[in-house]
Amino acid sequence: MKWYFASRMRHKEAIDKIVNFLKSQNHEVAYEWPKLGSIKPYKENSKRSSLVAKEISISLKDVDIFVLITDEAGTDMFIELGIVIGRWLDNNKTKIYAVGKFNDRSLMHFHPAIKRVDKLSDVFSIECPEFLTRGGAALLTSFDPHLTGIK
Repeated sequence: MKWYFASRMRHKEAIDKIVNFLKSQNHEVAYEWPKLGSIKPYKENSKRSSLVAKEISISLKDVDIFVLITDEAGTDMFIELGIVIGRWLDNNKTKIYAVGKFNDRSLMHFHPAIKRVDKLSDVFSIECPEFLTRGGAALLTSFDPHLTGIK
């Protein structure tokens, strides 16, 4: 399966650990944005910003599972959500999750393609329940985005 995690940058270390675990289980990750580093301010880094925006947009075309780690703020993750909803409209197969206590703050969180869940472990219990019984179980069940990372 090919995954994408949309989130605020403050979760990048936790997302990177989850990405590494998925890769160790022979899953793919469409784009590893936690490894980018900062490209802000976007205007001053417009060429790199444009390239990254295009790469992320293209990578979302082939995603099997899109996970939005919700937050009380954020911008780019909602644009990514819009792109992947558009993909779902084309294929009706892409699985989309909105995770966390802010999974009801936007109209689009109620789109019929989106499953709203409380915890990231809920996504894994649906998509890859075997992961919760393997060595990565502690990692996958300890992520709490509202405590900004892994406990």
